Amino acid sequence: MSFNEEREFMKMNSKILKSLSLVSQLGLMMAVPIFLCMLLGIFLDNVFGTKVVFLIIFTILGVLSAFRNLFVFGLKMGKKDDDKRG
Repeated sequence: MSFNEEREFMKMNSKILKSLSLVSQLGLMMAVPIFLCMLLGIFLDNVFGTKVVFLIIFTILGVLSAFRNLFVFGLKMGKKDDDKRG
């Protein structure tokens, strides 16, 4: 393998790794707030003796915060792309 071929191979691998890290980061940004809010809702339901009231409320809050995180992340990524181009 020549030096140029090896260099192209390394560039391709770095792009793949960046894509994988982005996808895993997005997954964690969605899963963590939803999971933590669900746990908090279950805990509060057990403490106050309600059935699923807090679980529903905090699950909805978790989903909303997850989408907010994605929105903010998308804005930052868009700004990074604009800075690179211009």
